[in-house]
Amino acid sequence: MKMAKSILFLAAAFLAAAFISSCRTTRPVGAPVAPLSASTPEEAMAQLRAKRASFRGVRSLMRVRAITKEKTQSFRAQLVVHDARRMELHAYTPVGTTALTMRADGDEVSIENHLEQSAWEGNSSDLARSLGFLGAGLTPAEMAMLIVGIPPRDDLDYAVEASGLRRAATGDLVVTFEPPSFPAQRVVVVHGGDRVEVEHLEVVD
Repeated sequence: MKMAKSILFLAAAFLAAAFISSCRTTRPVGAPVAPLSASTPEEAMAQLRAKRASFRGVRSLMRVRAITKEKTQSFRAQLVVHDARRMELHAYTPVGTTALTMRADGDEVSIENHLEQSAWEGNSSDLARSLGFLGAGLTPAEMAMLIVGIPPRDDLDYAVEASGLRRAATGDLVVTFEPPSFPAQRVVVVHGGDRVEVEHLEVVD
């Protein structure tokens, strides 16, 4: 992948962004996502599964810090999960212009590098060769749902508090929620030697 070194690192922050017509950073439009009303972890997981079953999309403005063996990079991004298959990520430059746009529909992924005027298309298996996070058996949309605090599938290993997810893991991918909450507030994703820290600044539906 010729452009992997220049743009796929940004995509690792996730895979997770709201589609906006402006090239400038804007606040996501919508109503704030309501927290859970559970009093026990069991009630919380039942409510989260119900949210997954009726999921109609969510948007988040995020602050991201991505750390790999090669470098550390911090930036803002917008995330939208349209449904269980489709998501978008827009990563921004320090002055607020769009640096990268990533779109995924199931396993199919497209990435635009707006700074270099280049593009890439492939599937999540191709992308996983550069981004280990996608090699954990989750599609980009499933990972995006998890980052906002919704369990995308039941076959992951979850730890839950009454306020929301505390931890989720599959294989050597570990996602920690600090504090446990829905919608998520701060999320740490660790896979091998790579680490992505996400702070949700605003989450709307």
